[in-house]
Amino acid sequence: MKKNKLLSGLALLLITFFITWMCFVNLGNLKVNRYKKEVEVVKATLKEGNYNKEYCVLVDFSLHSGKKRMILYDLQNEKIKRTFMVAHGEGCGQENGKPQSFSNVPNSYCSSEGMAVIGNRDYSNWGINIKYWLKGLDDTNNNMRKRVVVIHSWGGIPEFSIYPFKLVQSQGCFTISNNSLKYLDEFIFRQDNKKLLFYTFSH
Repeated sequence: MKKNKLLSGLALLLITFFITWMCFVNLGNLKVNRYKKEVEVVKATLKEGNYNKEYCVLVDFSLHSGKKRMILYDLQNEKIKRTFMVAHGEGCGQENGKPQSFSNVPNSYCSSEGMAVIGNRDYSNWGINIKYWLKGLDDTNNNMRKRVVVIHSWGGIPEFSIYPFKLVQSQGCFTISNNSLKYLDEFIFRQDNKKLLFYTFSH
């Protein structure tokens, strides 16, 4: 009797593990499929210049700020490599943790949508004292350099999701956690072509 109970318990445990694993796999596929359209836009842009063809960065501002919405995407294997918390600009206003508007105007303290490319590494007064310049490739974000909209870090950005709570807002920069920028900095350093496309959207 005890042996039968033990076998039944093990069978139940294996079934639970299998169902959990399948849910995890399906969730991963859903995440990848969610950005199929945006990845196609990135791939079309790759044909227009000498950019890194293996990886890109997606920023999904349709997600609540308390969730990880900056995505390092593996173009070759079509999978999400890493996700990060990222702030949006305080000039955008927000509803349910999402920016209500976007701007390309200097001093708007607002985030911009569109395709950009990660540029030179430079010194920052914030976080781990590293920033990456961004060059906007669209009419909606071509003032990024002029506006000093960069990727930088700040100690007040958490590593983990805080949903349903909202993340602090930036002055338009893509502000991430210190450890996230350390990871991204090391990752970019290892790339032969450091010009990663950086696509921001909210649809």
